[in-house]
Amino acid sequence: MKGGIGKIEMFKKSNIIALIGGGKNPCFSPRKIIIWDDHHANIIGILVFNKEVLNVRMRNEKIFGILENKIHIFNLNTLESLKTLDTFHNPNGIIAMSSGEFDKLIISYPGTNQGCVDIRDCFDGNTIRFSKIIKAHESKIACLAINNNGTLLATSSDNGTLIRLFNISNGENISVFRRGTKTVSMICLTFSQNNIFVGCMSDVGTIHIFSIFDTNKKINEQKAKINQTKNEIKNEIKNENKNEIKNEIKNEIGSEPKNKKSILGKIGELFNIPDHDRSFAKIKLHEEYGLLSFGNDNTIVVITKGGKYIKAAYDPKNGGNCQIIEEKYFF
Repeated sequence: MKGGIGKIEMFKKSNIIALIGGGKNPCFSPRKIIIWDDHHANIIGILVFNKEVLNVRMRNEKIFGILENKIHIFNLNTLESLKTLDTFHNPNGIIAMSSGEFDKLIISYPGTNQGCVDIRDCFDGNTIRFSKIIKAHESKIACLAINNNGTLLATSSDNGTLIRLFNISNGENISVFRRGTKTVSMICLTFSQNNIFVGCMSDVGTIHIFSIFDTNKKINEQKAKINQTKNEIKNEIKNENKNEIKNEIKNEIGSEPKNKKSILGKIGELFNIPDHDRSFAKIKLHEEYGLLSFGNDNTIVVITKGGKYIKAAYDPKNGGNCQIIEEKYFF
């Protein structure tokens, strides 16, 4: 196989890989998705499009081809077209997915209007069982992330200053985190496996980790204020899943990790200006930006654009600055 590869997606932990050509000398046409069997080292399927494919994902026997204004969904086994979804201008091929377990596959992507996010449960073939539109930001969507069990959605815009957290079941904005005040390009958002933290990385190489514990505490405080009228009871029922999130988190860790507060928070209260939570932990990398993921044992892993692997540890109770514990180059 000679030439550049722009995107790679592995189906679960199997030998089936989806490839899209990229770079100055692409191995395959950027208008094709190549289904590759790495065990036998041969092509087992090809999907051809009339425009460049910007991203590819595979979940639950489905393959998703993301183009600039559309998402095409195919059956992975037969390559039969199942559904086509319209999106807002999406030059980065943004899409987020849950793990696809528990008979639920939640996907989110930029909606047809600026700043909106479409959320769908597309577990059963071409049937959309659940659909919701959220007005997440005023400007364009830059990054999206869904936790593994499909209950929480994190979003950021092309301003790169705020991260919003939504309850997927009812679309409610349950928390806002402040990455900073300077406009940056957000590269990625990701949840920890235990749903306790959400992390982000921007093009300036700074990684911020936010605690979701504070979010769930706010949820409980709001629920305590509404317990008298029938409408309050209805709201209580709608928010039952928030208790489930809280209980799941409490089982994972003993004490509550809390995000830091802005110094201007008290001043903001005087003028009725909302104070957003600051990051619980962070680290500034001197290397090029890259992709961020949570590892085991309270660690984060970064693969930089230059091919460097970085592993850093954070304090799950006190936060603060992360400490690099491993670095190495792939090239």
